[in-house]
Parts: sequence; C-alpha cells; structure tokens
Amino acid sequence: MRKELVLLLCIFLAELAFTPLSAQLSSNLPIVVITTPDGTEIPDEPKVDADMKIISNPSGGRNNDTDPGNVYSGKIAIEIRGQYSAILPQKPFLLETRDASGNNLNVPILGMPEENDWILTANYNDKAFLRNFLSFEIFRKMGHYAPRTVYCEVIVNGEYLGIYLLGEKIKQDKNR
Repeated sequence: MRKELVLLLCIFLAELAFTPLSAQLSSNLPIVVITTPDGTEIPDEPKVDADMKIISNPSGGRNNDTDPGNVYSGKIAIEIRGQYSAILPQKPFLLETRDASGNNLNVPILGMPEENDWILTANYNDKAFLRNFLSFEIFRKMGHYAPRTVYCEVIVNGEYLGIYLLGEKIKQDKNR
C-alpha cells in the first residue's frame, strides 16, 4: 500500500514538473508568488524587500497564480540560502514575513504555526521530490522535532521556478 502511494506521488509530482506552462499557472499545490521591486534579482546577501502572496484553495480546487493571496499577502525580506545548493540552477530561499514598517511579522502559513522565518527548499538534486519531506516525516513519527513542510509551486518576478518545499526554519521557538 505504501509503495503504491509513493509511486503515485512520484508520478503526480513528475507530471507537475514537466507540464508546459501556459500564461497562467494552475495547480493543485499551493502557489507562492514573489515580486521584488523593479524585478530586482534576489541576492545571496543581504535580504531584499519583496511582496509575496500565497494561494491555496481551501476546498481542494485548483489554485491559479492570478488569484488573490488567501493564505498570506504582504511584505517579506528574501535572500538565497545555502552554500552548495545556491550554485544550482534552482535556488533555495530564506524569507522573513514583515509588516509595512519592515518589522518581523509572525504569521501562520499553510497550517504551520505562526513565525516570521521561513525556508523555500529547492529540490533540484531530488528528482522524486521526496528526500527532505520523507526524512522529516519519519523523524517526526519517531517522536522527534522536525521542520513542518508543504509542497508548493514558486513564481518569482513572473518566472516559474518549480516545485519547492515551504517550511519552518530550524530554530528554538515556542512553536518549534
């Protein structure tokens, strides 16, 4: 039973990854849309300010990148994350949710507890999109803390970047 579920998940994610995009992205996964001022590239450091919206249809229907943000819609600061992974074509990101004044803003995202530090993990070297997700799930089922994650599709400045894991940044906190 588990093998069949993993196989179905792999086929589903592979289909999503290789489906050509039209002018509008439509997906069963949540969609994260990030826009930097004037299309500024996201650097390794320092963080740049940007706007982000997260779309996730609560009724299980399709999400479209043109829909309004219904999970989060607001300001963030974002930078490229990692050492080795930062040189790969699909970049991982570290982001902080912020208020209009630029102060950290703790918010719950996609069923995860409220916090302001989040990670967008690229799965460039994990073609099955399962390595991080499964390792975190197994560790959690063993009774340990592991970051909670959610699959999503990411668009930055109008460019589709692919499937990512949106998750908690590992740190000590009342909810982590």
